[in-house]
Amino acid sequence: MMVSIPPESRASSRPRWLSFVFVALALVAGTMGATMPSPLYPLYEEAWRLSPSDITVIYVAYMIGVVATFLFLGRMSSRFGALPVLKAGLAVILVGLALSAVAASPAMLILARAVIGVASGLITSAATLGLVETEPAGPRRMASITASSVTMAGFGLGPFATGLVGQFAPAPLMTPYGVVFVLALLILAGLLVFVRDTRPAVPRAGFSLMPRLVLPRRRGLFLVAAFSVFTAYSLFSLIASLAPSFVTGVLPWHGPAVSGTLVAAVLFCSASVQLPARGLDTARGLTIALGLMALGVLCLGIAGATGSIIAFGLADIVIGMGHGLAFMSGLGFVNRLGQEEGEHAGFLASFLTIGYLGTIAPILGVGFLADHVGLPNAIVAYCASAAALCLVLLAACRHFSRPTGRQAGSNAEAVP
Repeated sequence: MMVSIPPESRASSRPRWLSFVFVALALVAGTMGATMPSPLYPLYEEAWRLSPSDITVIYVAYMIGVVATFLFLGRMSSRFGALPVLKAGLAVILVGLALSAVAASPAMLILARAVIGVASGLITSAATLGLVETEPAGPRRMASITASSVTMAGFGLGPFATGLVGQFAPAPLMTPYGVVFVLALLILAGLLVFVRDTRPAVPRAGFSLMPRLVLPRRRGLFLVAAFSVFTAYSLFSLIASLAPSFVTGVLPWHGPAVSGTLVAAVLFCSASVQLPARGLDTARGLTIALGLMALGVLCLGIAGATGSIIAFGLADIVIGMGHGLAFMSGLGFVNRLGQEEGEHAGFLASFLTIGYLGTIAPILGVGFLADHVGLPNAIVAYCASAAALCLVLLAACRHFSRPTGRQAGSNAEAVP
């Protein structure tokens, strides 16, 4: 006996899937904007006679934009709804990409990167919530794994696509931004035309721009998850900064396409491991992630001390896998807490703020140490610190994941 589906049901299911897809694509655009300039920095150095410290300033400008957005604007999705904030983020990233394409000086590029940082912060938080709201199969079944894997895929696609375009297309400091601009514009048009059915947020009185970290009652495992992502982002940033020096003289190919592919490899490993591991619970996922990152840190330290490309390649793969498991496990836990305690946007902003701060640590820490003890010694010292942090987080994860027989409360606590 065949069961017919009413036309109105078929009509309602199609837009919901379409909404889910467009929100995921918006997350891709936001994360691509974050990492896309990496393979172009050598070209900027040559064109503008930049020093390494100038590149650091350009990079940190983006991070200031994104972290400030999480701190000051991270709860906008709860107040205004995920979809309006997502559309605003895409509009802002179009401005940042246009500024990047026409930048004629370091100051203008710094401004463009700060604007893209603000846009990426808005898009990341709003799209992560929007995936929960538009998920066709019901809450918390696909949204977390989609958000985490799409985030890593977008981070990887940024330098990969930019490197290829910058290597082979004319105007390498302009054309890559134009390609991503067109992509973001098409996604924004799709959101405006097709996405109508995200669950609207209930307006809350007293919305404030004052920065604060919103922590759940179960803050122990939450902080373990957040600082695991901090460690993952920190190690990725260190690998991305070291990759060009390790392949010089080893590979016969050079240019933006090569460096972009090397940076993307870590993130593609991160994305690919998440689907097979989707059945892991939070504690087990974090435990495996921290173990992989500790092993990767050992390989990276050996590579830094000996210059071994094999050790560096192993670190690239193992840290990438740990990176993906940490982000997937942490984000899934945050989504569950947000549903339980009604502070989804606040928890997500706090989680992402802590995680993204890890992208600043290796640049500042290793750069400072290198000025005093040399780059190889600085890498080894940083790896020793990262390994110690992994071990501390492993112990904390085991402690906080023990059953206590106590149920989490329903109220969140704000920490100034």
